[in-house]
Amino acid sequence: MDGSLGISYMLDGKIQIATRGSFTSEQSVMANTLLYDKYYDSVAKMKPGVTYLFEIIYPENRIVVDYGDEEKLVLLAMIDIETGEDLTLEDIGFPLVKKYDGINDINELNLLEEENKEGFVIKYPDGYRLKVKFEEYVRLHRIITQVSTISIWEYLKTNQPMAEILEQVPDEFYNWIKGKKSEMETQYDEIEGIAKSQMKQFDTRKETAAYIMTCTYPKVMFDMIDERAYSRSIWKMLRPVFERPFDKV
Repeated sequence: MDGSLGISYMLDGKIQIATRGSFTSEQSVMANTLLYDKYYDSVAKMKPGVTYLFEIIYPENRIVVDYGDEEKLVLLAMIDIETGEDLTLEDIGFPLVKKYDGINDINELNLLEEENKEGFVIKYPDGYRLKVKFEEYVRLHRIITQVSTISIWEYLKTNQPMAEILEQVPDEFYNWIKGKKSEMETQYDEIEGIAKSQMKQFDTRKETAAYIMTCTYPKVMFDMIDERAYSRSIWKMLRPVFERPFDKV
């Protein structure tokens, strides 16, 4: 499953769901909304003394796998709080994680790779779990998690093609990347345009320099008259604050 891990807990006699890093994250807020709006009847069947682990899935929480418009809490595990023992999953109204029995060779999992899936969680008899991700998922995840406003800026600054990023990322990230790329290119064009429109050269270098110092972008203009690569000066001014197309907890 490719969402956020939700962990149940009790607060003032009411079951709530937190994520690993927060009790009030966007994902935990959504999980609690789903818990009491969509799975209200299931809440009454949740046993005291048991921690329920869920995968929180909804469109805005997409990482790589596309679940479409689905909004759901998928029950992954039930843990006895006192003993730490893994309990058998019970169908109490939540969708259950798909289970594969009888696979004893980890290499067999490579033959089961599916499109638009993350991979498997291997559970050993002692309860130890190991996550195995599909190769294509890992490739796409690497591309997506490396994308930021800084990486887009660096691509533009060095005039590198962004084809692979734009071709491989999910639609939501594609639009974000295209938007940031367009925003930076527009800012670049504006600075370049202003510098060129204000450009004047006088009889002496001293007069020209004195004039340029009164203009909006003197460094860019000095690069222009000295025939240096003024694009470097513009991109340096446009270095953005670090931002990613998603921020998961």
